[in-house]
Amino acid sequence: MDADALTIRPAGPDDRAGALRVAARALGWRGDDRDREFFAWKHDANPFGPSPAWVATEGDAIVGFRTLLRWDLTQGDRRLRLVRAVDTAVDPDHQGRGIFRRLTLAAVSELPAAGYDAVFNTPNAASRPGYLNMGWTALGRPTIAARPRGPGAALGMARSRAAAEKWSEPTTVGRPALDALGSPGLDSLLAGLPRPGAWHTPRTAEFLRWRYGFEPLNYRVVEVRDGLAVFRVRRRGPSREVALCEWLAPGPDRKALARLVAAAGDYVMAADLGLAHGLVPLPGLGPVVTWRPLARAEVPGLRDLAFRLGDLELF
Repeated sequence: MDADALTIRPAGPDDRAGALRVAARALGWRGDDRDREFFAWKHDANPFGPSPAWVATEGDAIVGFRTLLRWDLTQGDRRLRLVRAVDTAVDPDHQGRGIFRRLTLAAVSELPAAGYDAVFNTPNAASRPGYLNMGWTALGRPTIAARPRGPGAALGMARSRAAAEKWSEPTTVGRPALDALGSPGLDSLLAGLPRPGAWHTPRTAEFLRWRYGFEPLNYRVVEVRDGLAVFRVRRRGPSREVALCEWLAPGPDRKALARLVAAAGDYVMAADLGLAHGLVPLPGLGPVVTWRPLARAEVPGLRDLAFRLGDLELF
């Protein structure tokens, strides 16, 4: 097939169905209502704004797509307008034609004029070299910390090399996130929390309700001392992993975390938390964060970024 027969262009609303068909063929999505609602929640309802996207077409057929998730970071009064390189797929019948690269480079060439400062993502080992060849920089691995339920759970965690499942496992621990984060007291809670000195996601009530409010992902909330913790349970190999995505409290609460892991899974895992919370740092376990400058030339160091697990997990 001739690569020149391809057209790379910005995606429009009429391209959604074709993109989802490609995702079903290439990524194993089911293409049902859940996938359509998931895509719309992620890329249309995001409080940072709708996702810029591109498609590759041959004739009238969509054979690939690239969608980048809007994501802002703040530091004091400063703000970075970013995108995350997330959903992309190429139809299996058209792989090997450089479509992924062409879609990505088209996005990189057009995003600066739209005012985007940079792209970041956490590519796996297979896709990372391709990103580095297209101008991305590897910043390193944020430290992940964990607390196993017991020795057997610790052994299973250490031996696991499987990727976490996309969809959550069922649990009745805590309350549905959207219910808990709908409390009128959430704004007061957030206003009283310390803010990191590094670049961080602005955690407003609107953002948190969007980020953790998609019901099929089954995010839950438990009360901790003077605040809340947002989590979900996901399968990683044979283990039930409690992904602690947000710690919305001014200080640690080891007892609450011990109760959470005892009730919900085999171990709890978090970023930006550590020994004070009863979690043991596991250097080298976290995903590699990569960064591609756009309108802003500076590339931060990993220590300049305060990521929580909710910022890093793939969803």
